[in-house]
Amino acid sequence: MKERIMTAVAEEIRARGLKFSIRDIADRLGISTKTVYQHFASKEEIVSAIVERSIREMKASEAELLDDAPVGTLEKMRRALVILPGGVAFSDIRVLRELQKLYPKQWRLVDDYMNEGWDTIRSIAEEGIRSGVIRDFDFRLFIRMYVGALYQIMDRGLEEGRRLSLEEALERMVDLLLNGIGRNVPEPAAGRSDDSQKG
Repeated sequence: MKERIMTAVAEEIRARGLKFSIRDIADRLGISTKTVYQHFASKEEIVSAIVERSIREMKASEAELLDDAPVGTLEKMRRALVILPGGVAFSDIRVLRELQKLYPKQWRLVDDYMNEGWDTIRSIAEEGIRSGVIRDFDFRLFIRMYVGALYQIMDRGLEEGRRLSLEEALERMVDLLLNGIGRNVPEPAAGRSDDSQKG
């Protein structure tokens, strides 16, 4: 029953964010609120369970990615930076904002993971530096840039009048962090233009 409740909670989060009630969960499952309370003492406990499961899922996905030999280092890095928890509805920036505002204790778990849970990505980066695929870089600054950009997107959004999925925001952000804005094409020599070569 606990698993069924967790699944129903994920569906409720997808449908209405974190503003669901215990009654909504019970109605979705066709059970009494008393049955829900037999497994979870409060809505806060349910949200904690969802957050903790999401973090475990992301850690497991990162570990699996680290061991995936056929995937190149840069692709591993990209995938690790856009991993989202499967099956749970933290794919909407709005839900993360609600978590931050309505559930500060649970948000701290996410915030700690976002700022400290970088062991796997650090291992991938070190592997890339050793092999020469990635240049040596300031890893702590990279973390700050990643987390800062994500939190800025959460606070302000990216495009007015359009809801952006967390997955889409992460894909765009990671593309800029890993690839920058250069196009890897040779630049014309300084002081010369196409016109100076004519006639």
